[in-house]
Amino acid sequence: MKKIIRLCIFLFCCNSVAYAANVPSNLFSGMPHYLSGVANAWNGIFSEFGVSGHVAAYIQDVRVDNIAQYLDTISILGFNNTAMALFETGHHIGQSFGLLDVPMLARRGACPNNFINCKNQSKNIVVDGRVFGSFADYSAGENGDFNTRNTGFVINAHGYVADGWTLGVEYTRTMTDTRDNKVYSDAISNSIAVFSKYLSRHGLFVNIGANMGATGWDIDKSVAGISDDGVYDTDFYAAQINMGARMLRGRMAITPSVAVRYMRVYADKYIDDVLQSFSDWWYNALTVSGGVEFSFDFIGDDFIVRPNIRVGGGYDAISNGTDKMHVRLVDRQSYDIPIEKPHRAMFNGDIGIMFMTDYFDAALMYELDARSDYMSHTIMANVKIAF
Repeated sequence: MKKIIRLCIFLFCCNSVAYAANVPSNLFSGMPHYLSGVANAWNGIFSEFGVSGHVAAYIQDVRVDNIAQYLDTISILGFNNTAMALFETGHHIGQSFGLLDVPMLARRGACPNNFINCKNQSKNIVVDGRVFGSFADYSAGENGDFNTRNTGFVINAHGYVADGWTLGVEYTRTMTDTRDNKVYSDAISNSIAVFSKYLSRHGLFVNIGANMGATGWDIDKSVAGISDDGVYDTDFYAAQINMGARMLRGRMAITPSVAVRYMRVYADKYIDDVLQSFSDWWYNALTVSGGVEFSFDFIGDDFIVRPNIRVGGGYDAISNGTDKMHVRLVDRQSYDIPIEKPHRAMFNGDIGIMFMTDYFDAALMYELDARSDYMSHTIMANVKIAF
């Protein structure tokens, strides 16, 4: 009789373990498919000690009593931040390289902008500053929807090497606040760029730049009353070249241009507060884009007002890197999170107005960037002073 009782207990325990370690995939219908792997990993933890043990015990309880809370908990534990990381990096680099999108206003030795009354003096140093604020709506297939709010500033200084050729250095800082249900992700990015711009006497221009920086991520989430924060860094570098021509037709100018940008992102490995160990990963992209800008000059005695509009688009000819981020738990359990790459094709456009004098420029602009998985809106104010 004792042997029969022991056998029944053994079979019951084996069945319980098998059920705990294998969650039906249809339970996560309508949710990112990788979350079933997250559930299987956490349901396979039987340790009763430490913070991981407390979370595993909580998961076992809510799986029986509250299936909605159970699914919510699993989605928080396996939160996928990769789409946000790539979006923030791309947005930061785009702001840093914004000065490459347009040619110099004029060559150093020429009276700039065809002012009626102009002091034809050489400029030695130009300081350019820009502040911006943006918001984006991202619909990510492996993470769910999220929104971002981004603010920042750019400041650069450049000097003339020769007529029509300048070299400069730039600092860019962006601050991003994102929220996805019960998960908060804050990011601060800083980068340094060097750049050169060339403008020929016929309006042809070539602008090149290189950028290097890092983003610090602070993820705030909680499970079962336990803080599950995580801190990690992503490093990035990029290079871009823009080429085009500014063609004048009276007071109207048409400026077609093409650009090629390379970007590489590397994310550090880190451990969150419930002892999930996230592996490092990397991503790179080569983007080819083009567009055309239309502007018209309203000319005064010593100033110009220039409204402009630009439309363009691009495609990621290269978009690859690590496919999955491996996450390891206690009790040798693990799961994988897919690296969610942005869709390749994009559209962008902007509309703005610029006020220019011989030694001072100011501008206000709205910019739209869109792919099939997100849409970003940016408002920018720019001030430039020449000495």
